[in-house]
Amino acid sequence: MPASKTRFVTACQQLLALAVVLAVLTPAASVVTLDVVHTDPGTSASAAPVSALAAYTAESAQSSLVPTGPVEATVDEVPLTAPATAVVGRATGRAATATPTAQARRTAAPAGKTTLVSLPQDVTGYGTVGVTWAHGTQIAEDAITVQARLLDDGVWSEWKPLVYHDEHAPDPDSREGRRARPGTDELIVGDVDQVQVQVTSAAATLPADLKLAVVDPGVATGQEREKAAIDTGTLDEPATDPATDPEVDPEAGAEDGIKLQAAKYTPRPTIYSRAQWGADERLRDKGSLRYYEVHAGFVHHTVNANNYTRAQVPGILRSIYAYHTKSRGWSDVGYNYLVDRFGRIWEGRAGGVDRPVVGAHTLGYNDYSFAMSAIGNYDVTQPSSAMVQAYGALFAWKLSLHGVSAASTRQVVGSKTFQAINGHRDAGSTACPGKYLYAQIPKIRALAAAAQQGWSGRELESNLARTAQPDLVVRRASDKQMVVWPMRLSKAGKTSMGKPIATGINVSRANLLLKGGDWNRDGYGDVIMRRKNGVVVLFLGDGRGKFPKKVRLAGKAFKGVTLVTAVGDMTGDGFPDLMGQYQGKMWIWPGRGAAALAAPYVAYKGISATQQVGAGRWDADGAPDTLIRRGTKLYSMAGNGPGGLTAVRAVAGGNVRAYDWVVGISNVTLTGHTDVVVREPATGRLYLLKGATTGVAARQLIGAGANAYDLVG
Repeated sequence: MPASKTRFVTACQQLLALAVVLAVLTPAASVVTLDVVHTDPGTSASAAPVSALAAYTAESAQSSLVPTGPVEATVDEVPLTAPATAVVGRATGRAATATPTAQARRTAAPAGKTTLVSLPQDVTGYGTVGVTWAHGTQIAEDAITVQARLLDDGVWSEWKPLVYHDEHAPDPDSREGRRARPGTDELIVGDVDQVQVQVTSAAATLPADLKLAVVDPGVATGQEREKAAIDTGTLDEPATDPATDPEVDPEAGAEDGIKLQAAKYTPRPTIYSRAQWGADERLRDKGSLRYYEVHAGFVHHTVNANNYTRAQVPGILRSIYAYHTKSRGWSDVGYNYLVDRFGRIWEGRAGGVDRPVVGAHTLGYNDYSFAMSAIGNYDVTQPSSAMVQAYGALFAWKLSLHGVSAASTRQVVGSKTFQAINGHRDAGSTACPGKYLYAQIPKIRALAAAAQQGWSGRELESNLARTAQPDLVVRRASDKQMVVWPMRLSKAGKTSMGKPIATGINVSRANLLLKGGDWNRDGYGDVIMRRKNGVVVLFLGDGRGKFPKKVRLAGKAFKGVTLVTAVGDMTGDGFPDLMGQYQGKMWIWPGRGAAALAAPYVAYKGISATQQVGAGRWDADGAPDTLIRRGTKLYSMAGNGPGGLTAVRAVAGGNVRAYDWVVGISNVTLTGHTDVVVREPATGRLYLLKGATTGVAARQLIGAGANAYDLVG
């Protein structure tokens, strides 16, 4: 992985919003008919009588019986062959001081093959089993066969397969990959008395350090009935604080103030948290947690029991978690999300459901994708409607955060190109996610594409005053007053600067002014100021070029931060964000309205530039991008939403040698691409550079007298 890389709101209620998208899916014709209901900010959508996500929506409204605290799972590892000379395991210490006795015997096998059968092993609790072998042992999927049989009430079952996928693993150069043990997927055996496994190798020898893992998920000491704890529409939602709640001038009504158009966001799913399945956080290796990018999603299945009950699901998740960490040597459960046959979505790998957490699910593509695994074996049974719809809802939302259209057929994922939504088998020679679930992927794509609501919430927003056109915010050099300088568009389509609007606010201590967009989601554009001492202040706009309320967003935390800019809603959570460079890395500070800024995280390596400019959706996808000034040239930095910045490209026509101001603005004609305004210091003239995905057009003179101002945003 390159060393360059080390977060929506909707005006609707989270569940009812899922029913807003009406879709008639006609598989034979692959047609999706949509009836999208639009709502104003602060209003709720009514549930539609017919919804493509009706089964999932109904399940999401229900509560479930979940543990009230962590539950300890136990793993008994039974040696089947002698260990290798050096056994690699978890850092917690796997090596034993003495070689244990192998609990298996060899049996007759066809010529050239070797078969081993374990001694029967006791199973406690709602059991799970799996087989692993020494780290670094490369075995093709067709070179080894593992089976298990179960003893229940004195009767042995038929042999059933333990599925082995050599591509279901962390990437080998990752921290967890360097100690991971190859092995089978986990097999849920349930309430049985004993288990026995049979391993047949196509070679004359068996893998070294072959082990049978028998997992007991443990029993919760307390349970409560709860709804899903993670409402992805209110992640880090700021609480109403009387001290910071804006008090807008009552005269600032719709007649005078221009309200911004209601932004659209993809409906959010609800997710049961790790705590709700009783995750013992001591098992995972917190130091291995990594973030990167999301360009696609993969559908998996866990290849185990299909007849589980609702109450058994938390235990199944604990078993998968324990097997992945204690036996496979992974840092955490491999999947980002899991979904049960009832349509409930569960948080998998830790790190934030709205962040690009690198998992261990699709070898070679983990850094660039996410995965949700269906609990069950969908090679032998059909997935439920609720499960398929859960995939549609989750994938629509997760992809939207990163600006990826669920309908995209060309997504660069690492070294290859995929569709936005794929089955595991599309990335390797495996049967996963089973023939019946794989057959549902076209429907999952259609559901996700229908649920996505476009990208208007991710556009650059530059409107502060009475007109519909974007505005500049400047500081008058003579008295250090903040001024809103509106733009105007004639009937003939000519752009020019309008009459400046004095705000009456002294910003003499400022060294940076930024158009923040609708920072507190009240429908009006706001302004952000950074003082010379690093303090960040938010001025809440009234839509008329006035700012009756100010809020301190951050103390002196931004002292020493360079290349600071307002990037719009980079994280996809509905709040505009800030980005800047500190100590050699580019960081995102997620906005949380007037409450404050959330904890920052790294978005990219250090950038060599003299200025960074918010650019909205500069390229063709749905995530905001930025522009940087490097010497005399402009470059675009492609955004991946919560995945940060990903690539640098030269902006055609972007020679800015003659200009000292470079300001990103929303499209002047209100219909197209982000534009750029520049100032020629020698003359004080302002020019408009019309933007396109490939570059900027020849300059257009739009005003003069700009030398009266010494700061711009």
